[in-house]
Amino acid sequence: MTGSPHFDVSTDEAGVVWITMDVEGKSVNVMTQAVTADFCAIIDEIVAHPPTGLVFRSGKARGFIFGADVNEFADFKTRREVEAHIRPVLRCFQQIEHMPCPTVVLIDGICVGGGLELAMAFSRIIGIDSPGCQVGFPEINLGLLPGYGGSARAYSRLGLEGALQLVLQGKSLKARDAHALGVMDHLVGDASELASAAQDVMAGKIERKPARTADEPAAVIAEARAAVAKRALPETMPAPFAILDHYSGESLDQTILQERETPLFSELMMTPASAGLRRTFQLNDAVKKGARGEGAVSHIHVIGAGVMGGDIAAVAAMSGFDVTLQDLSEEAITGAMARARTLYERRLKDPAKVDAVLARLSADPKGDGLATADLMIEAVAENLDIKRRVFADAEVRMKPDAIMATNTSAIPLEEIGTALAAPDRLIGMHFFNPVPVLPLVEVVYTDASRTEFVDRAMVVCGALKKLPIRCKSSPGFLVNRALLPYMFHAIEAMLDGADPDKLDQALVRFGMPMGPIELCDQVGLDVCHDAGVVIGMPKRTENKLKAMVQA
Repeated sequence: MTGSPHFDVSTDEAGVVWITMDVEGKSVNVMTQAVTADFCAIIDEIVAHPPTGLVFRSGKARGFIFGADVNEFADFKTRREVEAHIRPVLRCFQQIEHMPCPTVVLIDGICVGGGLELAMAFSRIIGIDSPGCQVGFPEINLGLLPGYGGSARAYSRLGLEGALQLVLQGKSLKARDAHALGVMDHLVGDASELASAAQDVMAGKIERKPARTADEPAAVIAEARAAVAKRALPETMPAPFAILDHYSGESLDQTILQERETPLFSELMMTPASAGLRRTFQLNDAVKKGARGEGAVSHIHVIGAGVMGGDIAAVAAMSGFDVTLQDLSEEAITGAMARARTLYERRLKDPAKVDAVLARLSADPKGDGLATADLMIEAVAENLDIKRRVFADAEVRMKPDAIMATNTSAIPLEEIGTALAAPDRLIGMHFFNPVPVLPLVEVVYTDASRTEFVDRAMVVCGALKKLPIRCKSSPGFLVNRALLPYMFHAIEAMLDGADPDKLDQALVRFGMPMGPIELCDQVGLDVCHDAGVVIGMPKRTENKLKAMVQA
């Protein structure tokens, strides 16, 4: 058998070949071009000497297969190069699919993208009934569709509606949902039962789940097309429309679907939309890596129990931190605690888990938690004088090595820092509303800020499952510096006579998630005005916003 540092191949007494994937030098299994070439060579040898069965599994402690290495996509300069890479892999997967013996893949962990395409080539897919066992096709988030025959096999396994759900949505399914949809044929309780399940497959005891059929495929496609058209334009986001066209062909035979898939994948790979989405993915991945590590923060104290402060506290407690929540108004704290319970009940479902998280979130109207907090996050009104008073009071009550953070959206940190004896303790942690939903956090620093404090804040954001962006303290920081001029230009256009509804409709049609006028209303005209004063805006816009706030 061909040797490979990424695969262990063995044959048991019954003549069943077991392939264990453990990519060398990686903490998770990734299908690089080199790894894929090794796997194809192994399959060639197995096919030449057919076994009584074939079992594929992962040797990693974390995850199953995380798909292709997106970083290698930049190697492909032409459609021909893309297709030259794809076709040997397609042939390999077809060899597995047509083997004259039972084949089974044992999924323990995350199996997405090319990993799921590989799994679908096997006659049986076994998973673990655990939240950590998930499958999915995220390719659409990169402006692509599955490229190793996944769109065709998804249709064969799941029928039209199931295939569209998996390929179009780009979301991962937990094992139980994947089993219900038909992606997985059988679930076991834990990893110790996987080998036994593989033997059951060899003995013919586990059947493949039958594919569903759509009564009205044209109606299914039409409904999906209408839903896609509401949120995307084919000019700026061609992938979902191309996928729908792919499944709208005269024949949905697996062989024909596979023949259509390869040129379609290579075509999408060359689009500016895919290039942009892949770059965004890589940038997000780099940010997430910068937010990993051990952080010396276990207790977070939040000052301000309004919508922002209360939700920051709720998310922190749900992420495992001990949290104390302070506000002058006990009524505000009570409201924040009630919102937190609602969030936990919706997200966690299990009453015991809800109670466990609530036990980490404490009402603290007097601010006693400041004395033991490792991180304080201020989320009071966007008023410089109030913030200065809060920080001056908190500084003398906190440990000297505790981080002091403000959730301000626009006030320069240097101005807040004048209230501190040690302004190097001050950083910004600007969350976005609604905090439980939006991932971005601006981690703001000044020339005086301690680098270690900024680093620790990044790690905290990672623990909160947020996407932290480092940015210098400057008017508007990062997001508002880009967003506010867009909103103010829309207001200027409205003042020049443009219909606000048509403005919003045009920009949503262009691809923005929300129109600028609606966004102003949602953010709050007072917040827009105050932020605009800081960042600078046309005088006419300032006067209009001020008048609307006072009306």
